[in-house]
This record gives sequence, C-alpha cells and structure tokens, in this order.
Amino acid sequence: MGRGNLRILKQRKASTQSTMKITKAMEMVAAAKANKIVKNIQSLRDYAHYSEKIIKKISPINDTIYTSSKEGTLVVTITPDMGLCGSFSSELVKEAKKVAENLADFKGYYNIGNGGEIELKHTNDLILSRIKLYDIPSQEDAEYVLDDIIDIIEKENIGKVKVVYGEFKNVLIQKPKVIDLLPIKFENEMDPRYEYEPDSKELFEEAAYLYLLSKMYMILYENKISELYARKNAMHNATDNAKNLIEKLTLAYNKERQASITQELIEIVNGAQALQEE
Repeated sequence: MGRGNLRILKQRKASTQSTMKITKAMEMVAAAKANKIVKNIQSLRDYAHYSEKIIKKISPINDTIYTSSKEGTLVVTITPDMGLCGSFSSELVKEAKKVAENLADFKGYYNIGNGGEIELKHTNDLILSRIKLYDIPSQEDAEYVLDDIIDIIEKENIGKVKVVYGEFKNVLIQKPKVIDLLPIKFENEMDPRYEYEPDSKELFEEAAYLYLLSKMYMILYENKISELYARKNAMHNATDNAKNLIEKLTLAYNKERQASITQELIEIVNGAQALQEE
C-alpha cells in the first residue's frame, strides 16, 4: 500500500510540474504580446476622442443609419477566441445578457469571438457570430466588423447599437464596459463661420463612418489588450497554485516515504526477534 501511494504521489508531482511549465510559458507569451501592443492604445484612444469631437461639430442629417430613431437595439459582444484567461470571457457574456434583459426593444446579438459564440448560441438570439477574425486587430478588421453591424441594422431595421467589450484599466483590472455606438449623439450645430465641402450630407456620412470606424478599432484593440493581461494574470495564478500543490505533494511524499521506511524497519526488527526466539 505504501509503495503504491508513493508511486501515485510521484506521478502527481511530475504531472503538476509539467503543467506549471506550460502555465509559466503561457504567462510569459501573454505578457510579451501585451507589452508590445499596449503602447499603441493611448494613440487609438486619442484618435477616437478627436474623431468624436469632429463629428459632434457637424450638423447631423436625419433619417440615416447614423441618426436613426427606429426602435430595436443590437447588442454587440466582443469576446476572446482563446480560453485560459480566467473569468474574462464569461463576465463579458454575462454583462451582454444583462444589457439585453434590461432592453425593452432588444433584437439580438452580434458576437465576435469563440468565447461568446459558445454561450450565446444557446439563447436563440444570436443573429451573427464571427470567430478567429484576427490575432491582433487591425483597421481592416475593424472595418469588417463595422460593415457587418451596418448590414445587420439595415436588414433587421434596427436603430440602436450597444457594444460590450473588455475595458483595459491597468495590468490587473480588466472589466466589461458598455457603450452606445448608434445612434450618434450630437451637441452642436455646424459653425457658420466655416464652409464645408463636399455637401453636408456626403460630408456627414463620411465623417460618421470614419468616427464609427475609429471607435470600433479602439474597442477591438482595447479588448485584445484586456484579454492578454487577463490571460497573463490567470496563468500567473495557475503557476502559483501549481507551486503550492507541488510543495504539498512533496511534503506528503516525504511523510509517506518516512512511514514506509519506518514500517520496513519495524518488520525487520520483528523478524529478527522471531528468529532469536526460535
């Protein structure tokens, strides 16, 4: 029995050590990738901010997809394609479902990422899902996603769009955030001191599309950074847990080995005494 326990403990320790090597490697890969791309997030935020300032200075054109007052809300969910990032993906889906439940005119989901597709396909409200579109999102990827959204709202006669994604606060905190993508909200009219070319409708539609594109690019990029840091943190925690488990298994192995040696010594002594008595 003792030798059997020793073998099991030794195998569990070796298996845990192998797992720890994998989690440590994944932690390093996620950290390296995140550190490489996080440098660009502020410039994307600034570009989206100034795009918003520009669009709000342009006089809106009514009865367009950018200013529609139609009923119906599309919920866009941005989720990871890969797992092993803790509760990051499930929290995004949970937040998306919460948003949908609180909408009186909810029409359906448009999902990006395998994590969201697995959860949302069971709701029967998933209009469209895209998986494995990108590793690190580019402007072309943002344009692809935005065109999908425009196609859906035109086809389904939807007026409003909400986006759920992972906001990057810092390396330790990544939380779901909800923003209103459409309709675009306006505060100001065109400044009469300036002349605008081309005509106001063409100018508005081009500016509105570029504004939404910058916003979507920022969302996809920020969500990816959040995913990478969430994976780094999850793998770091997994590595620490593996270390603790290895320590416990080592202690249990040593105790079992000591008990086995003690038992063998007792059996030897008892055998020697038996021979002397004979």
